[in-house]
Amino acid sequence: MAIRFRRSMKLLPGVRLSVNKDSVGMSFGVPGARYTINSKGRRTVSTGIPGTGLYNVETLSGGRGKSRGSTTKAASASEEKVIPYNPPTSMQPGLFAKKEERALYAYLRDIFKWNEADTPDQAIEKAKALEAEHPNLKWSLDLLKFLYCVKGSSVDDSMAYQWGKELWSNRQSAFNDKYVRKYFLGITPQVQITNGIFTASVYNEQTLGHIFTELLQQMGKFEEAFAILHEMQPDQLVAISIADIEIGKRDYDGAIETTEDIENEDDATAMMLILRGVAFREKGLNDGALECFKRALASKKRSEILLHRALFERAETYARLGKKALAIKDLEKILVDDSDYPAVQEKLDTLTN
Repeated sequence: MAIRFRRSMKLLPGVRLSVNKDSVGMSFGVPGARYTINSKGRRTVSTGIPGTGLYNVETLSGGRGKSRGSTTKAASASEEKVIPYNPPTSMQPGLFAKKEERALYAYLRDIFKWNEADTPDQAIEKAKALEAEHPNLKWSLDLLKFLYCVKGSSVDDSMAYQWGKELWSNRQSAFNDKYVRKYFLGITPQVQITNGIFTASVYNEQTLGHIFTELLQQMGKFEEAFAILHEMQPDQLVAISIADIEIGKRDYDGAIETTEDIENEDDATAMMLILRGVAFREKGLNDGALECFKRALASKKRSEILLHRALFERAETYARLGKKALAIKDLEKILVDDSDYPAVQEKLDTLTN
């Protein structure tokens, strides 16, 4: 499960300070269109669909770090100076704050400092100890424990499942908690919905649903994942997740129905075309699959990682049709931009031997 952290806080109307693992930056603009410059001189313009969590980033200047042109924010890399997390006054305990709030703030500063980052297991153990001392911090700490347990901890799936189930059942209480409302505005987990699409929203009910759904998919609990998705607010990311699950459980007719009447208007709709193509291919309708991939690739404005996914799925279709030269051509296009793209070299070796 791909989950990353990004913290962003509002300074003035239209102006935000962003703190990542390796950088600090300022961004200016309105929802759907922003200009960003960071501590290393990297300048980007980001455009997206307000309310969906989807956005694309075009690099204008790479600063002193590596750059690969236009890509998704979730896929970008950085080699900038490490700085500690230092939230604005609005996200700090007030003068008369209770001891428990000060303890929570200290815990957040502790686990989110980048120069000595805690492992997921360390963050979870500290949360358990703090919750035992301050029971009123239950919802804040339980939400953080769940996030860390799916981020690479030693907590087994069954325990993670129980935590997720309790949190989802009590999500209104959890996200109405006064400490969650105040301090979670600066916590932004990026959750992979499917290869090429990530969420990019604050840790809220919708984000919790996506995290829990991804865990359920990994555990093969597809029906429960469907139930969670249908309880979430319907949007493009939910539709993508539903289609992805339908393909995972081989309900190709369901995936085709979910992705009907789609035009390539943005990254989300392009991804739905890709998933539609996969469903057609798995039903043996290869011409329909190739048409879907062609439409997904029609706009070069789409994120690089999404275009690579479309090329990879089209290469798989060509390979099944015995058109090795076309399959190799698509795979080599991916390698030109990303030599580490998963399974490309293995697939090439199979086709060329």
